[in-house]
Amino acid sequence: MSKVLSILVLIFITALYQKSLTQETKDTIETKSSSEIIGTPLKKYHFLNFKQFKHPSITVFSGLNYPSFSKLSPNAKFNTQNFASIHLGTTKIKLKELKDGRKVTEILKSGLFIGNYSSKWKVKGNENIDATMWRFGIDFSDDGYGYKLGSKNFLFFTHGNSFIWSKFDVTDLSKFQQPDSMRYATFSEQFRFGTSYQSGLSLILLDKISVDLRYERSIVFPGHKFWYWTGSWFIEGIGQFLLDQFIREIVFSSPYSAPIVNAVLKGALSYGIYELRKDKMNWPFNTEPPLFNDNFKIGLTFIF
Repeated sequence: MSKVLSILVLIFITALYQKSLTQETKDTIETKSSSEIIGTPLKKYHFLNFKQFKHPSITVFSGLNYPSFSKLSPNAKFNTQNFASIHLGTTKIKLKELKDGRKVTEILKSGLFIGNYSSKWKVKGNENIDATMWRFGIDFSDDGYGYKLGSKNFLFFTHGNSFIWSKFDVTDLSKFQQPDSMRYATFSEQFRFGTSYQSGLSLILLDKISVDLRYERSIVFPGHKFWYWTGSWFIEGIGQFLLDQFIREIVFSSPYSAPIVNAVLKGALSYGIYELRKDKMNWPFNTEPPLFNDNFKIGLTFIF
C-alpha cells in the first residue's frame, strides 16, 4: 500500500508541475500586446495579435437530463429531468493573424454555476424513479476555436470541463430494497463531489449575445477518494495535453480545420474516459460506481 501511495504522490506532484508550466506559458502568451510566441515541442510561431477582449458574462441554460446508475443496480431507471441553471463568469475572444495572413479565432470561458433538476415536471411517464437534484460548481474551461462571421459575429466549437457538487434526492426512498436504498441514500445525504465535461457550439451575435448548444456528461462520486481520483485525473490530463499539442500543430498548418478537429478529438477522448468510469468512478482503479448524468441543453449568454 505504501508503494501505491508513493507512486500516486509522485504522479500528483508531476501533474501540478506540468499544470504550472502550462499556466506560465498561457500567462506569457496573454500579456504580450504587440506579438505573441507560442512554443511547441517542435518549433515556435509568431503572431500579430490585433484584437482581444475579455468581458463578464451571464449564461442561462435549460434542457433535459438523463440520470443513470451502474448495471449493478437493475432498478436504476430514472425519469428524465428538466433543469435550469445560471452561469456567472467571463468570456474572452482572441483574434490572431498568422504571419502569412491566415486568421485564428479562439474563445475561452470560465466561471461559477448553480442549477436545479427535477423529474416532477413529468417529461416522461411515471413508471420510473422520480428524483430531484441541486448542483453547483466551477466551469474552469469551456474553450475552443471558431470562425469569424462578419465583423461582430462568431461560430465556435467548444469543449470544457467542470468540478461539480451535487445533492441527488430520490423520491420515496423508503420503498426501495437493499442494497439500492443505501446506494441512492448516499447521494442524498450531502453534496457529493464530481466532475463533468461538455462539448458544443456557441454562436456569438454582435459581440453581445451568444446562443449555446451543449452536450454534457457528469459523474457524481459516492465518496471522494483523493489519491485514486488524482491518478485517474492525471491519466485523463496526459491524454488531453498530448491532444492539445497535436491540435496546436493543426492550428498553424490548417487553421480552418482546427475548430472542428479540436472539438471532435477532445470530445471523443472525454467520452471514452467517462465510459470507462461507469462502473469504476476512478478508472483504472477498482473503485465504486458513480451516479451518471447525461444532458442536452440550450442557453443564452449575455456579454457585457
